[in-house]
This record gives sequence, structure tokens and C-alpha cells, in this order.
Amino acid sequence: MEYRKSTLFNAIELIHRGVSNCNLKDIDITIDLFGKKLNAPLIVTAITGGHPKAKEINRNIAKAVEELNLGMGVGSQRAGILDSSVVDTYAVVRDYDIPLVIGNLGAVNFIVDRWDEETVESAVEMIDADAMAIHFNPLQEAIQPEGDTNFKDIHILKDVISKYKKMYRNIPFIAKQVGEGFSKEDAIILKEIGFDAIDVAGSGGTSWAMVEYYRIKEREFREFSGRFLEWGIPTAASLLLVKNVFPGIIIASGGIRSGVDMAKSIAIGAHCCGVALPVLKAALKDAREVVKVLERMIKELKTTLFLVGCENIEELRKTKYIIKSELREWLNIKD
Repeated sequence: MEYRKSTLFNAIELIHRGVSNCNLKDIDITIDLFGKKLNAPLIVTAITGGHPKAKEINRNIAKAVEELNLGMGVGSQRAGILDSSVVDTYAVVRDYDIPLVIGNLGAVNFIVDRWDEETVESAVEMIDADAMAIHFNPLQEAIQPEGDTNFKDIHILKDVISKYKKMYRNIPFIAKQVGEGFSKEDAIILKEIGFDAIDVAGSGGTSWAMVEYYRIKEREFREFSGRFLEWGIPTAASLLLVKNVFPGIIIASGGIRSGVDMAKSIAIGAHCCGVALPVLKAALKDAREVVKVLERMIKELKTTLFLVGCENIEELRKTKYIIKSELREWLNIKD
């Protein structure tokens, strides 16, 4: 279930180089992310865990990610924290040699359920995580009849992150949106809290509001949630809004569907990209299908670098681009 609105990557044009001055075969798209070397700036972001089908889905993704030497995140580990019998649906990822595994916990649970650094360590140990994503999902919680909507004391995370790094291990913490993007003001707050990275996860990809809309049975609540189906900051706009105020790593996800989208994301400020829905569809079949999806995106990314005359990712981050139409309006938000 995807947004009807655009990610606004269509409002970005990279400048074609008729004289590329590159050899496509020699283009290097490897990156170092959080001290880990990846063969491409690509992470399979949080998808699933905690239910019967999740183990096979995560196994298929893990096999593919191991083969291609990429990063992988798991879905919310709340179910595994509450019920040890489903831990293996997450832990299966560590049966494979994956260079970067990212855990996942909900920001609101640190407020509502008083989770702390010990909870983080439980989640890290569950999958031997190399990094921890804390997801922010106020829209999803607001339109759930049973949703947790107290995000008031979010600065509690500052102490949790600081204490965890002192008491356990100095892993990076990623603030992750789930489809509605982060604003400039959000990025400033996340910097103050102590996050090492932001995954903007903007609108234009999977719409969790729409997922909740079809899940809700009560007519009144469905009508209410239906008014928020197109809510959020498009992915390209979110990237441009946060990049000048957040000094850490920025991950672009939310509607990334091609290597061209990846190239545009990196050109306008991302260090790495995340993809979920196309991989989920493939993972429901087998690992070979996941490899095909990821290899297609990698080939498209390399071809895009070739066409803009860049031999590596650092050069792509400095390449010229044009911003058109609606995306310009997002950049004119008054302070």
C-alpha cells in the first residue's frame, strides 16, 4: 500500500555528461558506513519480525544481503522483547555473514513503557546488532484505536543513548521515520538527543496510514484515519530539509525504487539508501528473487554514475543537480 503522492525525486534532474570520461566497469560504489564496508550504499531497511512468516522472510533477505555484502535492518523488535518464543524470527539474520545488521525499537516505548538501556541491550543481543534504529511513528500511533500517542518526553532518549554507550557498547544510534519524513526542526532535536544518524523514510513509498486504514474495522475510525492517507514530507524534500542541520549520517528511504532514485538521493545529501517494499515482495518468494531486485538497483546506480561522469560515491555527492517545481516550495518554508 503506497502513497499516491510523489517522493519528489521526479523534481530532481542530474546533469548528463555527454563526455563521461569514465569506464563503467571501473566505477566504485563501495562505501564505509559505521565502520563497515558495504559493496553498495544500500541497506534493506526494517521489514518484519515476530510473526510466523517473518523467519523465512528474514532468512531470504539475509541470504541475499550476505551474497551482495550489503546492510540489513530488522522490523520492530518489540514482539521479541515481550515474547522470547519469537526471538528466532529476528535472530535468523545472524546465521549469515552480514557486515551491518541494524536493530529496531520504537521511540514511544521508552516513554510509555519506560524502556531503558537494558532494553536496548536485549534488542542488540537478540540479533548481535551493529547499530540500533529507534523508530518514530506518531502518525501510525495516532490513527490506531490502541495507539500510544505520548511523545512529549522524547528527550528521555538522550540519557538512554548516553548510558547505553557508557555501560555496554559504543554502537551508532539511528533515528528512523516510518514513512512521513523528518523536518529541519526534527533534525535539530535529534542532533541534541545524540543520534549518530537519521533515516528520513519520507512519504512517497509505503503508507502506514493506509495499512492502518484497511486494518481498522470500525467505520468511524476508518473515516478518521482516511483523512491522513497522504500526510507527510516527501523523501526528497526531507533529505534537503535535514542535511544542513544534521552533522551525522543521513540515510534516504521511503519510496526508493531504482538506482536512479538512489543516485539522486546521494547527490542531494544522503550517505546511503534504504529499500523495503520491493525486497519484501521478492522475499515472499525466495532469496534468489531478492538478489535480482538488489542487483538491478545496483546496476542502475552504476549506470547513473557513468552518465553523470562520476567514478565513485564521493564524486556523486558533489555532482550538480537541478531542483524543479513542487520541491522548490518545500525549501521555501519560513522559519
